[in-house]
Amino acid sequence: MEELPTAQQRVFLSVLPAQRAERRAALGVVLVSLAISIAAAPFAKVQLPRVDAFVPVYESALSFNDLITAVLLFGQFSILRSRGMLLLACAYLFTGLMVVAHMLSFPGLFAQGGWPSGGPQTTAWLYMLWHAGFPLLVMIYALQPRANAGAEVKLAPRAAMVSGVAAVIVAVGVSVALTTVGHDLLPPVMAGHQMTPVITTVMTGVWLFSLSALALLWRQRPHSVLNLWLMVVLCAWLCEVALAVMLNAGRFDLGFYAGRIFGFAATSVVLVVLLLETRALYARLAQSLEAERTILQSANEMLERRVAERSRQLEAEIAERERAQETLREAQKLEAIGRMAGGISHDFNNLLTVVQGNAELLQDSPRSAADMRAIKAIVRAAERGSRLVRQILTFSRRQPLKTDVADLRLRCDELSEMLGRAVRGDVRLVVSLAHDLWPIECDVAELEIALMNLCINARDASPKGGLVRVEGRNCTLQAASGHASGLAGDFVALSVVDTGTGVAPEHINRVFEPFFTTKEVGKGTGLGLSQVDGFAQQSGGMATIDSKPGEGTSVTLYLPRATSEPTVQAASRRAQRARAGGAVLLVEDDNDVADVATKMLKLIGYRADHVRDGRTALALLLSGQKFDVVFSDVIMAGGMSGLDLARKVRQHFPGLPILLSSGYGPATGEVHREGFDLIAKPYSADSLADALRHTIAQAEQAHLASRDSA
Repeated sequence: MEELPTAQQRVFLSVLPAQRAERRAALGVVLVSLAISIAAAPFAKVQLPRVDAFVPVYESALSFNDLITAVLLFGQFSILRSRGMLLLACAYLFTGLMVVAHMLSFPGLFAQGGWPSGGPQTTAWLYMLWHAGFPLLVMIYALQPRANAGAEVKLAPRAAMVSGVAAVIVAVGVSVALTTVGHDLLPPVMAGHQMTPVITTVMTGVWLFSLSALALLWRQRPHSVLNLWLMVVLCAWLCEVALAVMLNAGRFDLGFYAGRIFGFAATSVVLVVLLLETRALYARLAQSLEAERTILQSANEMLERRVAERSRQLEAEIAERERAQETLREAQKLEAIGRMAGGISHDFNNLLTVVQGNAELLQDSPRSAADMRAIKAIVRAAERGSRLVRQILTFSRRQPLKTDVADLRLRCDELSEMLGRAVRGDVRLVVSLAHDLWPIECDVAELEIALMNLCINARDASPKGGLVRVEGRNCTLQAASGHASGLAGDFVALSVVDTGTGVAPEHINRVFEPFFTTKEVGKGTGLGLSQVDGFAQQSGGMATIDSKPGEGTSVTLYLPRATSEPTVQAASRRAQRARAGGAVLLVEDDNDVADVATKMLKLIGYRADHVRDGRTALALLLSGQKFDVVFSDVIMAGGMSGLDLARKVRQHFPGLPILLSSGYGPATGEVHREGFDLIAKPYSADSLADALRHTIAQAEQAHLASRDSA
C-alpha cells in the first residue's frame, strides 16, 4: 500500500508535532484539574441531594461526545490508514456504547432495577468495565508505530472500519452479558447506593490502567498534538476515577457528581481539539482553494493570452500562407502565360514578318494616296502586334534581355522623338533628365517599349489633354527603406508623370496584374504595365506607382546603375538606307517569310540564295560555294536548328559572318550566350540592313584581330 505523502500527513493531529504553546496549554489544563481534584477530595463523601435528571443528561452528552469523536477519528483513519488511529477510534466508540449501556442499566432511570439488569451490581460493573476498556485500548494504541513508519492497515479502509465497529459491538455485548447473565458470578461492589470495599480494589486496578496508558503515551516522543491531549484526557480520567469511586462513599455525594463532571470534561477535550482541527483544516482548505482559484485564474489568463497570441500567430501564418498561395497562383499564371506566349510567338512573329515586310515593300512602289493610307495602317497593325507579343514575353519573363550599358543623356533627343509619337497633339511631352544622370544597365529596346507603354497610358488617361513629364534622377535605396522588394544600392529612377484622371484606390494594387485594365473594351490589352513591371524586375530593379484620382499618376522605373562605361551608340535605325552588296545564304523553312526576306535583301542590295533547312545549307557551304554572310532562322524543321548550323559554320568557316533571326523569345538568350548576332522577328528592311552591316563589320574586325595576332 502506498505511503501517504509527508506533506499530506502533517495536517493531522496524529502526526503534527505539538508546539510549545500547545504544551503549555495542556499543562495548564492538567494543573487546573489536579488543583480542583485536590480541593474536592476532602469533601468527596459529602452527601448531596439526589438529582434524577443528572445521570441521563450527563451520560447522553458523554455518549454524544464519544460517538462524534469516534466518527472524526474514523474519518482520519480513512485517509491515514494508520492502525493506531483505528484503535483510538474503536476506543472512543467502545466508550460511547458502554455509556449507553450504563445509562440504560442505572436503577430507577428507565426501570426500577435498570434495564438491562441482572441485579443491583450490573450498573457498577458496567462502569468499571467501561473505565478499564478505554485505557486498555489507549495502551495498545500507544504501542503502535508511528503513522509514517509502516503502521498502515492492510485492509481497505471501509473493511477495516467495519471490522473495528463489529469488534467493539462484540466487546460491548460481552460486557453487557457478563454483567447481566453472569451477574451472580461477580463479587458485590454496591450495597444499595453505597460502595463496598471490593470496588475500591477493582477501581485501583482500573486507575493503574489509566496511569500505564499515560506513561506509554509520555514515552512517545516527540509528542504529537493528539497524544498530548490524550494525556490530558487520561489525567482527567484519573481524577474522575479517584473522586467518583475511590474517595467518595456512594452515589449522589460530592465525589459522585464531581467525578462525572471530570469524565465529561475528559471526553470533551479530544472532541474540542478535533473540532478545532477540523475548523483549521477547513480554513486551510478554503485558503488552498482560494490559492488554487488564483493560480487557476492566472493559468486561465495566461492560457487566454497564449491562445490570443497563438491566434494572432495563426492569423499571421494564414495571411502569409494566403500571400504565398496568391504568389504561387500568380507564378502559375505567369508560367501558363509564358508557355502560351512562347508557344505562339514563333508562328505569330513569322506571320507578322510576312505582313509587315510586304507592307514595307508596297510602300516603296508608287501607290495612290488611299493605298498608302491602307498600307500604313497595315504597318501600324503589324507593329502593334509585334509589340503585344514582346509585352507578353517580357511580362512572363520569357523574353531574355540583351543587356547593354546606356547613357540616356546621349539618347535624350531620340527618346523625345520616339515618345512624342505616342502622345496626341493636345498632350505636351517634356523629357527632363538630370545632368549627372548615371549610366544604366538594361535592354535598351525593352526600355523604349516600357517608356512607350507608360506614355500611351498617360495619353489615354488625359482625354482633355494635359502634361506628360519623363524625368530621370539618381537615387540610392536602402534595404530597410520600406520597399517591398528589399532593393538596395544605386539606381536611376525614370518617372512618367501625367496630369490625367488618376487611378482609383481600389485598383492601385492590381495595375501590374496581367490583363487588368481600367480602359474601355477594345482600348487596352492590360499588358502595358505588366510589361513595365516584368522588364523592371528582370533588369534587377522594380516599378512603383503613385496616383491620386483627379490629379494624375506617377509610375517610376528603378533601374540599376551601370558598373562599366556606356557603349558607343550605333547609328539611328532611321538613318538613310545605304546600299550594300554581296551574296547571302538565306536559311528559312517558312516560304512566305523567305520570300519577304529575299525581297528585302534585294531591296538593300544583296543577292540571296534560299534553302529550307540547316543540313542543306551546310552541305552547300561545304561544297565550296562562296557567300558573304549566312542569314538563318533559329527554329527550323529537319533536325538541325539555326543555332546548330551557326556552330557548324563557325567550326568550318570561322571568318564567315552569321546573322540569326527568331520570333521565339526563349531562343534569344541562348543565341546571345553563344556570341552570335540576332535580329528579332518581325523585322524591317532598315533593321535588317543595320543588322547585316553590324554582323559583317564584327566578322571583319575579328579577322583583322586574328591576323594581327598571328
